[in-house]
Amino acid sequence: MDVESMDDVADCLLSVAWNIFPLMGKPPASPRSRPEEIRALLVDACHDAGMRAREWAAAHGAGTEEDRVHFLRLAEVGTDANLFLGMVSGTLVTDHERVRRRWAEIEALVEEAGELAGRIRGRPRDRPPLPAG
Repeated sequence: MDVESMDDVADCLLSVAWNIFPLMGKPPASPRSRPEEIRALLVDACHDAGMRAREWAAAHGAGTEEDRVHFLRLAEVGTDANLFLGMVSGTLVTDHERVRRRWAEIEALVEEAGELAGRIRGRPRDRPPLPAG
């Protein structure tokens, strides 16, 4: 996806949320499975950020690459975490060490997603986002 405006960013984030969402329609493996909790967090974070990006674009226009960096990173983190969740649950022959490494990567991505979502939520809606850093 070619991302040249904050409106494009909104489309990207909403697409990520939608692509994760169908997986949530399946019955969870256990009543409170960690993969379902993570997917719910990712869907909520990406959907909220997408709507905020849409509001920002309506108020301020296309924005700059610097304006979009946290939003785009959240989309990337959401996509990667969801991919890794599929990898740990869809193996034919379980390699416990590989699964352990993937879960460590997933948990790191979840933490980063939470931080990014917090940064995005913490910005006043009537002003452009603060520069990254």
